[in-house]
Amino acid sequence: MAAVAERTREEHPLEQQLMERLADPRTMELLLRLLDKLDQLVFLLEMVEQFLRRGPEIADSINETIITLRKNLGAGQARAPWEDLSSALSGVKEVIESPQVQALFRSAVLDTRSVAVVGHMARAMVEASEQVSRAETKRVGLVGLLRALGDADVQPALQFALAFAQSFSRELAERGNGAQGNGLQGNGAQRHGAQRNGARLL
Repeated sequence: MAAVAERTREEHPLEQQLMERLADPRTMELLLRLLDKLDQLVFLLEMVEQFLRRGPEIADSINETIITLRKNLGAGQARAPWEDLSSALSGVKEVIESPQVQALFRSAVLDTRSVAVVGHMARAMVEASEQVSRAETKRVGLVGLLRALGDADVQPALQFALAFAQSFSRELAERGNGAQGNGLQGNGAQRHGAQRNGARLL
């Protein structure tokens, strides 16, 4: 049996290698992932094909636009839009490189998780606003509030609010400790400087 398998491998090396690769679990996993993305891949290839077909048409359109601009605009008029664009880009660059914007980039405000939470809150606010606008205005007393606190739909929001309060308190405490540490360091430096100046006077 082994001799037959060896002879088959020698006679059909490519087929044997192919079968061995297909028997590899990693290869099967990659093939399954590729099949899952097959529709997207076909759509992407169709887009590339359409772009390549229209490539000459797009290039001719761009050339005609440039020629028209050169004919209709003088040298000074042609430079003005580019100068305005350069000035605008310089302004944008200054804003992006400013310490405030850089601090914003380094913070967690633009984190994808933060953005997702804000999105959930915004949708909930819109839905709540629509529900209140459709419902009749009625007074909610203490009993109604206690009853609402036991609602299963309200519990996740309450848990989120409590967790947020705890996390926010920790952030404030850490910030306060950091500020106190910086203040102590500054006071220590001032005392050290005063002692040094007094020694000089003596």
